[in-house]
Parts: sequence; structure tokens; C-alpha cells
Amino acid sequence: MDWSCLSCCAFNKHSYTQSVINTNVVGNLLKTLRTILTILTLGLVSQVFGQTNQKDTTFLLKETVDGELHTIFIDNNKSSKFYPDILDFKFGRFDKESYTSSLDYLKENNQPLIKKKPLIPLTTWVTLKQYKGQLYAYHPCDFLFHFRQSINDTTFIDWTGEGPVANKIVNSKKIDSKTYEFHLVGIYDKEQKLTIHIIDNKKGIAVFEQLSSNATDKRYYLMIAADKIKSVPIIVNYCPTQKQMELEFETPDYKTMLKSK
Repeated sequence: MDWSCLSCCAFNKHSYTQSVINTNVVGNLLKTLRTILTILTLGLVSQVFGQTNQKDTTFLLKETVDGELHTIFIDNNKSSKFYPDILDFKFGRFDKESYTSSLDYLKENNQPLIKKKPLIPLTTWVTLKQYKGQLYAYHPCDFLFHFRQSINDTTFIDWTGEGPVANKIVNSKKIDSKTYEFHLVGIYDKEQKLTIHIIDNKKGIAVFEQLSSNATDKRYYLMIAADKIKSVPIIVNYCPTQKQMELEFETPDYKTMLKSK
């Protein structure tokens, strides 16, 4: 009898059995880790929304990506803690650099600022989005994509993800109680005509119509007055630890909206 062969077979059988055991152990460990991760995620979700009435919250997405929480939801609570984040018009640490650079451009191109009280009563604006036919404020995952605008007595400011940019108000005029027109000059849009069409005065909603000197087509976008932001619900893209994809929105029917003025 070939004892070496028997020994080899016994060894191989032992190795196979040990491999199966190890595989089962790893499988069970992964299941346990997934269970723990799910519990922790649910706990974190509860913690995040613990101060919000669940009836006010509609989830559009709830997932974990690489072990990290990511949710997108509609918050109908007018006291939502997410509104203040999108209403920040204060100059941050790096904002002065961007703003100063845009002012320097105006100075270098002989565009002195003209001080004049704004004709329009609504002077701070936040981007507005359309999702499944309804209008919402939007709290993005990445604030690089958040857009605001403000008007003071000398400049029309674009608040972009890279900082505020000042445009000189060359002239402005009130067409009627719902329409205001601005002629602007700036570092990025050398010359532009911007018309604000207020389509819902109660909610502070407006269609902005922009025609730049370097463009052949008009550009339209929706904005809402900052002090009336709570007249619409807010969609929140919550990603506390790493960047995720932004929610895709619809293109509004601007022609129909403008007819409703």
C-alpha cells in the first residue's frame, strides 16, 4: 500500500475542509458586518432626521456607498435646519479674493461703480429647481453647484461655488411692477442684459432672462427671493462624508411661466 498517497489524500481532504470552514467564516463575518453597517446607517438616519417630523420627509434615495450614508429627500418642514445653509450671503475666508478680483477687472477697464439705490425691492435670490413638475429649493451635496445672486447699490453679484463675482450695474430700469431690467458689465460676461420677470409675487418666484454679448441665444433660469424661500419645500442631498452625484432636475417651461405673469 502506498502510504504516501494516503497521507497526501488525507492532507488534501484536511486542506479542503479547512478552506470550506474559512470560506464560511468569512461569509458569516461579511454578513455580520453588513448587518452592523445597516444598523449604524439606520441609526445615523434617525439621528439626522430626529428633529424633523417624519410626515414632512419624503425620501427619494436612501443608500450606503462604500459604507457611507447618502440620502436625498424632500423636506416640507418650514423650520428645516437645511434652509439656512443655502441662504448664506456672508463673505467667507476666500470670498474676498474672488470679489476683489472682479472689482479690479472693472477698475482696470475704466468701469467706475455708480452708486444708486436698487429699483427692485427683492435684492437677494437663490436658485430654484423643478422636480416632477413641482418647484423646490435645493440643498446640494456639493456647494460648488449652488448659485445665488444679490443686488446692492453698485453691483449685481453672482455667488458661485468658486466665490462671489461683482458685475457693474451700468443702468437699470423698472419696466412694470413685475419686470426689471439691468445692463451689466463684468469679468466673465463682458456685457449682458438681465431681465427679472416676477411670476409669483407672493412666493417671490422669478424667471431670470439673460442675454450676453458673446451669446446668440437667451438663457433662462428660475430664482426665488431669499426672504421667501420657505414658501417652497426643500430637496436635500445629504452626503456628510464624501461627494455624491447631484439630483437631476427638469427644464421648466419658461414660455408658459412668462405668460402667467
